[in-house]
Amino acid sequence: MNTARVRSAPGQILPLFAGSLLVLILVVGLVIDGGNVFLQRRDAQNGADIGAMAGTKRLADYYVKGSAFTAGNNVYSAVSTRMTENNCAGGTSGCTWAARYVGPRTGASFVDLGPVSAGDTAPPTVSGQQALGVKVNVNRTPRTFLLGIIGQSSWDVNTTATALAQEPVGAPAGQLLPIGLTQLPTQEGAVYALTSGSNGPGNFGWVSWDGSNNAGSLATSLCTPDNPAFTLPFQFAGDPGKTNATDVRACLQQWVDNQQTVLIPIVLASNDPSAPAGCSTGANGNNFHYCVVAIAAFVITGYAQPAVDQINGRFIGTVPYSVGGSATVPAGTVKPPSPNSTLYYMGLSQ
Repeated sequence: MNTARVRSAPGQILPLFAGSLLVLILVVGLVIDGGNVFLQRRDAQNGADIGAMAGTKRLADYYVKGSAFTAGNNVYSAVSTRMTENNCAGGTSGCTWAARYVGPRTGASFVDLGPVSAGDTAPPTVSGQQALGVKVNVNRTPRTFLLGIIGQSSWDVNTTATALAQEPVGAPAGQLLPIGLTQLPTQEGAVYALTSGSNGPGNFGWVSWDGSNNAGSLATSLCTPDNPAFTLPFQFAGDPGKTNATDVRACLQQWVDNQQTVLIPIVLASNDPSAPAGCSTGANGNNFHYCVVAIAAFVITGYAQPAVDQINGRFIGTVPYSVGGSATVPAGTVKPPSPNSTLYYMGLSQ
């Protein structure tokens, strides 16, 4: 009896070994092919992001610079160029893409205005709504290495990105530094004096979001922007005096060191005759107020000592959606950039 059981052992071991080997192959396949899918998804998302931004930049140029669309120079060609550079050109690349024009946000999505086509000669207007951006969908079908033995010969990877270019009608909460700039910047990359002198009696460009007048509140607003959301134009109190508080200098130095993009309010000059009703820059001392009429993006490059004045910044150009880690799209921006505008939002929004 014992001899019979020993002789049958090879017949039992072989199926167990084959089954274990198959399981091992499947586990290794999941690791290798799963890792490949992760890389493919990352590449697809990068391609969608770059394509959406390229298409939206071309759309913005149409509105701002008056750059007419042609068959070889439109939103489609801008997206196509970037997608080809990212190995997504259809055919044997295993990657396809499609782009669509979008309007303003409605809940968690954006108004769909139709496909982006190679023959487009102008962006669409649907029911009075102009195109504000571009949505790009990317599909990759990478082949598997080991999972083909169970019939899984490829994966289906889909990613999407949406970018918008819009003229701001208001300011997002918690993203502006309390520094009032009276000069409308026009040259991208140029360094501007953000506080070049006295805006009015006792006032040197500091804006108070809550009407307080103390260095502690100013430092807080500089270090961790805490402005309320508001619609342009809007009047805020001034924060009079040149402050030399240590915490104010430290907060400014923080922005100089990290070189992050910050948003700066553009204010009217004192007693500007073009000031809209109920919003002006002027008065004296603690009664001084600023009329904020626009928003611009800068990188703070330095400031004068010992008193904190003559703050300088490099003009970035367009206002990015993502500032200080926030990707919140400001509400109320429902129209494209105006001709010759340098102050408009542009960036990924989904």
